[in-house]
Amino acid sequence: MSGQIRMTPAELRDRAKTYGTSARDIEQMLQRLSQLQEQLRSEWEGQAFQRFDDQFNQLKPKVTEFANLMDQIEQQLQKTATAVEEQDQQLSQNFGF
Repeated sequence: MSGQIRMTPAELRDRAKTYGTSARDIEQMLQRLSQLQEQLRSEWEGQAFQRFDDQFNQLKPKVTEFANLMDQIEQQLQKTATAVEEQDQQLSQNFGF
């Protein structure tokens, strides 16, 4: 049994953009936090900060990876919207005189 898509290609594209926007938001947040981390680095010394900084640096690539995943999802949904649109156009050629 085939699945169903209960939205127009335009609606799917709109939803896809939300993933892209979310990726930008994540990247901006990471940039702000990285700037904050630099500020903390100049204000906080010692072993506790070093461990905190290490943890931040370990998590940073994972956040970047998540933003990249949001971009990939956006691209996949955009391609799906195009495929749905093309399939609908092809099927419409089966009707008429």
